[in-house]
Amino acid sequence: MRSQILKYTTALLLICGCLYAPLPCHGFRDGGYSREAWGRWKDFDHDCQNTRAEILIRDSLVPVKFATKRHCRVVSGMWICPYTGHVIFDSSDIDIDHVVPLAYAWYHGGSRWARGIRVRFANDPDNLLAVENRINRSKGSRGIRKWLPPRKDYRGKYIALWHRIQKKYRLVQ
Repeated sequence: MRSQILKYTTALLLICGCLYAPLPCHGFRDGGYSREAWGRWKDFDHDCQNTRAEILIRDSLVPVKFATKRHCRVVSGMWICPYTGHVIFDSSDIDIDHVVPLAYAWYHGGSRWARGIRVRFANDPDNLLAVENRINRSKGSRGIRKWLPPRKDYRGKYIALWHRIQKKYRLVQ
């Protein structure tokens, strides 16, 4: 059933011109994708909260609780996973999802970016969502032709967000 829905959605997107087949990419550096090429979560504003913490704070529906009085590491809050609709209270059950995954970006143009652009992409709040860790791990590096959120009422928003990020970074479709 799920594969039929994905096929139907993809066919619909192809018909309306919203989705294009990926073009082959050439010139990969070091032969292929490496997570290290994208850097770690950054603390751009030097407040001790890295990008992960900033997204957890942004996406929580209630004020978050921190591990210490320094307010660097988030330990709890209340998040509703946009992909599943499940409510999560423990930050250890949350992954920060790259809507357009790093590996996908690598193979669709990111391999030719300077490291600074890759680090910016990996930490871009526009491309990041607090989601249930198990759903993020099931998504992996798949693009919208091969993966859509199980929550059907979020799929349109997800596809629009995907295309906005793809356009912002001029990724090959």
